[in-house]
Amino acid sequence: MNNNSLTTTRDWTNVPAVPPAAIPPAALYSSYSPENTVRPQTGSVLEYGALIWRSKTLFAACITSGLAIAVVILALQAPVYRARTTLEMQDMNQNFVDMKLASPIADPAASDALTNIQTQIKILQSDTLIDSAIKKAGITSAADLNPRQHDASRWAGIVSLGGSEQPRETLVEIAGKHLKVSVAGQTRIIEVSFDAPRPELAARFANALTSEFIDQNSQARWQMNRQTSEWLAAQLNELRDKLEGSEKGLEDYARKQSLIYTGDQQTVSEEKLRQLQAELSKAQEDRVYKQSRFEMARSARPDTLPDVLNDANLRALETSLTDLRRQEAQLGVMFTGDYSKTKKLHAEAAALEDAISRQRAEIVSRIANELTEAQRREQLLSAAYADQTLRVTHDSEKSIQYDVLKREVDTNRQIYEAMLQRVKEATIAAAIKASNVRVIDPALPPLHPYKPNWPLGSVAGLLGGGIFGLLAIVLRARTDPSVQEPGDAGTLLGIPELGVIPRAQVGSKAPAIVTLVRRDNEIESSNTHLIGPGNSLEVADGFRAVLASIIFAGAKEGQRVLVITSAGSGEGKTTAAANLAITLAKMNRKVLLIDGDIRRPRLHDIFGLDNTIGVTELLGQANLKESVLDSAVLATMYPNLYVLPAGPAAVAGADLLFSTSMPSLIGRYRERFDMVLIDTPPLLSMADARVLGRMSDAVILVARAGQTSRTAVQAAFRRLVDDQSHVLGVILNDWNVNSSAYKYYGGYKYTTEYTGSKPNGSRAS
Repeated sequence: MNNNSLTTTRDWTNVPAVPPAAIPPAALYSSYSPENTVRPQTGSVLEYGALIWRSKTLFAACITSGLAIAVVILALQAPVYRARTTLEMQDMNQNFVDMKLASPIADPAASDALTNIQTQIKILQSDTLIDSAIKKAGITSAADLNPRQHDASRWAGIVSLGGSEQPRETLVEIAGKHLKVSVAGQTRIIEVSFDAPRPELAARFANALTSEFIDQNSQARWQMNRQTSEWLAAQLNELRDKLEGSEKGLEDYARKQSLIYTGDQQTVSEEKLRQLQAELSKAQEDRVYKQSRFEMARSARPDTLPDVLNDANLRALETSLTDLRRQEAQLGVMFTGDYSKTKKLHAEAAALEDAISRQRAEIVSRIANELTEAQRREQLLSAAYADQTLRVTHDSEKSIQYDVLKREVDTNRQIYEAMLQRVKEATIAAAIKASNVRVIDPALPPLHPYKPNWPLGSVAGLLGGGIFGLLAIVLRARTDPSVQEPGDAGTLLGIPELGVIPRAQVGSKAPAIVTLVRRDNEIESSNTHLIGPGNSLEVADGFRAVLASIIFAGAKEGQRVLVITSAGSGEGKTTAAANLAITLAKMNRKVLLIDGDIRRPRLHDIFGLDNTIGVTELLGQANLKESVLDSAVLATMYPNLYVLPAGPAAVAGADLLFSTSMPSLIGRYRERFDMVLIDTPPLLSMADARVLGRMSDAVILVARAGQTSRTAVQAAFRRLVDDQSHVLGVILNDWNVNSSAYKYYGGYKYTTEYTGSKPNGSRAS
């Protein structure tokens, strides 16, 4: 096959024409639906990082401006010195000589330490204490406190606070603004700092303030204890007189009523009644005991009574009697009763029996006598107790009034003793000037000024300038409607980004194809960089990457007709179509490039071809012959690349795209070529791209970096989605790699040489 001919190896006359009805809708129209669109995700960290890198010049300028402003402000500030001192708020030992009982005011530290610390901070900031510290520090004018008045040239326009002497209220107000009192975390440490234009003045005022605070704290406690002691002493005198009067009244009443009390504060009659009651109880117990013995002795046999059984004499007699009976029994075995010795034993035994009987009778009689004695004693004690009870009852009426007087005396005595103890404690407390404030670190003259803080101010200026720069960059990016970076268009539309075409560098020595572009009835020359050394090879690599994405994305069988369009004019769709066709032809693919922009055709100028016969001529014929189709296709300087020009412009030429001949034309050419690329007008301006997109396998959108607006490319994509056209992806064209965060191309250069061939403009035979 000849590189410049289409028919040397293939007879076109044998290929039947494909009528529009023979092309199945599934082959012409994609089943792509808007529901399958992947929604974009914006606002990532990488996106903002790339945005900042693109505007690094503006960002650096903002940071530099912020630092310069901070330096100017710091240079205009007068030096201010800060002196610090720390105090410890200790708890008072209220148990020391019972000071907590001698003081009428409760110590807040015992209930809430945090509240006490905050109270002390407010006292340190009080006007009275500040005024005393001002006097002690020897401050007489506002110039001593205001750093601005030490340098009249600084901060022009600030009004002076006065002359050498100001009212005390003014000095107190100014000093209060320069004073800072705070607590150090969850501790009892209070930090006091004071700002002044001179280091020795700052230290002198801080020490004077803490000294006055400690003195006033001690003086207040001492004054309070002294007043308490004086008041308690006066109350003690009154209580002493009252106690003496109540005691005297009690004694007079007892003497008048003849009331005599024992040591345990009981009357004699009450004591005697108590004794009689105790004796009567014992007598009753004794009588009950003896009565029970008597009743037992009267009802039981005498020999069974406990008193009888426990009597030692009776037991001795009974033992002797038993022994005699035994001897008598022994003699009775051998002798008769008339035996003298037997008679003697019998007589002795009878005498012992009589003695035992008498002894038992005496015991029973003694039990009865003891009962009678106990009964009589009980009667006498009962009579004496009753008589004493009457006497105590009579005395109790007198004791009631006595007890009232006595309780009054006891109460007065207790109050007097308690008051006497408080007076002693208050006297000791008044003699001690106690303070619970301790100076940990006295204020020393600072060696370096507190303000201006050059490191902090410089960092603040840098941060401020950086934040302002970030806001300016983000605001400019948000207000900039154009697509800027790789990934923007794809992320915005939710479709693949097929590739990025970098901007050809100005001054490149790469050879170019000189084309003629008609604009406003004038002919201009433009360079279309295709391949060559330096950055022109980067452009070629960009188109190769796009082509690889197209091949991979459209790998399914039958996807061979692609429409290339853009949202608006001047976005590089024609250049992209031409370069993609050239790149595809170099891969030994037979490619047909159709110029579908019949209003402003450019492909014939780019490749230096004749535009006499083209799309408008073919669509204007009722019956397309193979010879006409063959003659319309022109070979280019690149092997395997053919171009179908747009043809002569016609007023009604755009309507030809809507005819039924266009699908047939596309169908017949797709059978003859491996890939058919159709260049179309801008999609938002004309409907040609939408019509051709429905007839093709897929549509490729081209967006120019920094020019194509986001809304425009979104609108174009939405129209294609609504038409159910398959959008294969988007190409980002004319991307300036030097102003981007993606620096691969900026650091990767080609060193190979390139030699291009010349176009011949010959027609296919």
